[in-house]
Amino acid sequence: MRIPAPRLSLALLAGALLGCPSASSPVDPPTAAPTPAPPAISMAAVDVPAVDAVVQSAMDAEQLTGLVVGVSRGAEIVYLRGFGFEDVEAQVPVDPSATLFRWASLSKSLAGVIAVQGLADATVSLDADIAGIVPGYAVPDRYLPGDCQALSCVETLPEPSRQIDLRQLLTHTAGIQHYSNGLVYPVPPPAETDDPAVNTGIAWAVELFKDAPLIAEPGTEYSYSTFGFNLAGVVLEQQYGARFEEVVDAQISEPLGMTTMTPDFQWVDLPRRAIGYERDGEDITRDGDSDVSWKLPGGGFISTGEDLARYCAGVASNVLMPESQRDDVLWATGTPNTTYGLGFGVGTSNGERRVSHSGSQQKTRTAFRMLPDREVCVTVMSNARWAAPGDIAGAVTEAWLAAQ
Repeated sequence: MRIPAPRLSLALLAGALLGCPSASSPVDPPTAAPTPAPPAISMAAVDVPAVDAVVQSAMDAEQLTGLVVGVSRGAEIVYLRGFGFEDVEAQVPVDPSATLFRWASLSKSLAGVIAVQGLADATVSLDADIAGIVPGYAVPDRYLPGDCQALSCVETLPEPSRQIDLRQLLTHTAGIQHYSNGLVYPVPPPAETDDPAVNTGIAWAVELFKDAPLIAEPGTEYSYSTFGFNLAGVVLEQQYGARFEEVVDAQISEPLGMTTMTPDFQWVDLPRRAIGYERDGEDITRDGDSDVSWKLPGGGFISTGEDLARYCAGVASNVLMPESQRDDVLWATGTPNTTYGLGFGVGTSNGERRVSHSGSQQKTRTAFRMLPDREVCVTVMSNARWAAPGDIAGAVTEAWLAAQ
């Protein structure tokens, strides 16, 4: 088990083991507190006018409401700035260290990281049949061949193919449907997702699709699926013996000094949540706001832009795992001719490796673009549903590299 036990202060621990000293008991002289370890990710953000200009140009051209951009190099955040407003009506500016933005599908990369971290002590198995891990789960015995999306063309899944493993879930090759390419609609209604008495965690939401026919034989083709990641999160909960968010906190947030990342529970009052906006022509209005915590591994976290930058720096600089494990396992793609690793898009740009992901849901558009051979990562978060954060991240990368 890799989840650390709750920390006790030295004084409480001594009192619990030895009891309080009596008046006649010798008392050791006080000792100096140990020097705390330096943070894994440091902050040295500076002004880069060329980056400011690129971002402000995108803000103006697209009439974006709010944006935060971060750039890290190695284990250091070298640029971090907010633009526009987290709340347009109240004129509250975006603060990169305080304003909370939804991660959307960037959350998928977290599942990949904790899965690979768990390999070191065999907490996690990437290749075991999940039917033996998740209580009450059995791989469906039916699937939709080819482009079929109708009950009339469902076929029986061959017996040898009735097995799904965590690696397939994390590379979108398990045959789990996405939102609209299967026979069920796997999204629970807001009346249920917004009620903590009903929405009790990610395993609850799996019930909506676990018996639906697969959309392909497992391991044969790539098909993007948020719900496959939801199921992967349940597998990881079983393997770690803790809730998904607890594992992420212990394995990622604490080592990187991330203090704001949390599930975006609708019923929890989180100050400085960014208001989301959508646009219809020239009209900009407030976006909807339903709970997304039920799909936590697929897109349910929220944090400041600073904490997203800390995370990306931690991945790019190998703080979270050895470089060889990151490159050869975390970023190893699924079926041949795919460009998706365990929660990360993997490809090239201008002849060098690029690792990336984007996110899109109510209230947010997000992206990160990583150049691992330079240990550089650019992160973008916006509360404008029409933003193109991937394009902005690409332009920021070019401007920052040129400025160096």
